Amino acid sequence: MKTKEEYEAFVAIENAIWVDYPSTVEEYMHYDSTRDPKYLFQRFVIEQDGKLVGSCMYCEPWWSMKPGKYYLNVNIHPDYRRRGYGSEAYDFIIKELEKHNPSVFVSDTREDQTDGVKFLTDRGFIQLMREPTSQLDVLAFDQEKFSGYAEKMNKLGIKIISLTEVQKINPAWKRMFWDLEWELLQDVPTTAPLTRQTFENFEKRTLGSPGFYPDAQFFAINKGKYVGMSALWTSKAAPKKLFTGLTGVARSYRCKGIAIAMKVKAIDFAQKYGATIIETDNEENNPMYFLNRKLGFKSKSAWLQYEKKLKKV
Repeated sequence: MKTKEEYEAFVAIENAIWVDYPSTVEEYMHYDSTRDPKYLFQRFVIEQDGKLVGSCMYCEPWWSMKPGKYYLNVNIHPDYRRRGYGSEAYDFIIKELEKHNPSVFVSDTREDQTDGVKFLTDRGFIQLMREPTSQLDVLAFDQEKFSGYAEKMNKLGIKIISLTEVQKINPAWKRMFWDLEWELLQDVPTTAPLTRQTFENFEKRTLGSPGFYPDAQFFAINKGKYVGMSALWTSKAAPKKLFTGLTGVARSYRCKGIAIAMKVKAIDFAQKYGATIIETDNEENNPMYFLNRKLGFKSKSAWLQYEKKLKKV
């Protein structure tokens, strides 16, 4: 896709499928323009009589890179399903990937997308992980119920401040952010080891994202050491909704209430920002999932991670 009009048609398909998780042209153009070119990526659109009815893509998963491993995805507009477009797109992708000697395919969908679940399982994909989404009613959140955590942080000598404040006191904040994020990601449940993005790509892709908002990124600091973070992301397509990114605490600082204290600080921001919902997702056995439930997040449909290992003759 090159023109804004092409992106608009593509995003319209995406938003018809993911009604409660809308995207914008700006977001897709940003991520396409900041993608690391050393990793294979191909996207195709599916047309019927000059009308866009779906899309498909395959790529090397730069977030979890391994030779022979490819992520693939097929999205068909709900009005055009069960007409063979998805099957044709999948067969096209498989044919395209033959020249790359693939050994494993990975994909994902959400469990309420029953067509997507059936599409993958019918083709031999096996579910590896379940990650429930959860939502918090921001307006109904009772700050007073968790007020003791701020006092506890004071006693421990831990400050929780926004990235906007960090930028004023730490000229090396970008490197700190990059390093801390990677440290905390090591304990996030995944189906395979993660691949670290370069600092340069982190600057462009993460810090330059349309949804990145320094006032909504919070860090826990103890005696000058950054020991935790909790991030909220904005969306122009859903201005009343905020999305939780990474929340984590350094291993030696856990079980002190820091994660809850950071999240309460983030929820306070959300209330002042005017958001009505905060959404997140966590692997179903992850302690962070249960921490969110303690804060009042309510579980919804889960994301499902799939894998298909290929038999080599």
